Amino acid sequence: SVFNWSDAVFDVSFVETNPSLIVCASGDGSLLVWQLNKTNSSPVLSLREHQREVWCVHWSESRSSDALLSTSGDGTIKLWNFDSSPMLQATLSGHESVVYEARWHPRRPGLIASVSADCSLRLFDIKQSSNIISPRAHPAEILSLDWSKYDDHLLVTGACDNRLRLWDTRMITNAVSVFEGHEAAVRRVKFDPHRRDRLASTGYDGQLKLWNLTPTNSNINIHTERFSKDFIYGLDWNLFERDKLVVGSWDRIVRFCEIVSM
Repeated sequence: SVFNWSDAVFDVSFVETNPSLIVCASGDGSLLVWQLNKTNSSPVLSLREHQREVWCVHWSESRSSDALLSTSGDGTIKLWNFDSSPMLQATLSGHESVVYEARWHPRRPGLIASVSADCSLRLFDIKQSSNIISPRAHPAEILSLDWSKYDDHLLVTGACDNRLRLWDTRMITNAVSVFEGHEAAVRRVKFDPHRRDRLASTGYDGQLKLWNLTPTNSNINIHTERFSKDFIYGLDWNLFERDKLVVGSWDRIVRFCEIVSM
């Protein structure tokens, strides 16, 4: 299927409760819901509450009633409830600049981590109405984050200082580990869903890097693949088959990768 829109599309997420729907983040500040089995190229729903471009959308993996979150250049995170009819449930504020990414915790409904151009990492627990902040998590804009699939307290961030940082949410003021090796901003970070000791990152240096998370060598780069001279924006692991990834870059190429020996 091909769907066309009049503005840039920055992110996309499957709707966990309906496999025929996807939701997209648009540069005009709207959220677009598309039905995959329809030939009509118009979205079935357009939601407009953000005042600037939408950078990220993420459907709750725990399938709680707090179904969808979106982040924006207006500095806010918005929560959307799709239980009956789509409606804005809440607006989370606190960031002082663009919120590049936010992610629901994969197992704890209501817990959200977010990163921003204001250099901060924030944790929002909407069940407890709490907001925890690491105000200078990196000395530069933070572009990406991901939760560990195996440890409830671990998450990783990637930023414009060319580094990744590993965090334990029980002591959020100091990073557990720092990962160095990228030659430009780190645009995307992802934990391996099949192995607790590995994560991947991509950046504006055109590189895909794999990192070891063993206790003795928690910041060791175990493999680097330079795909392009252009920015690499997208990265994700295959949830159903081990050792397979996909990356998308500024050169208009989507690459499917398999780790054959590691």
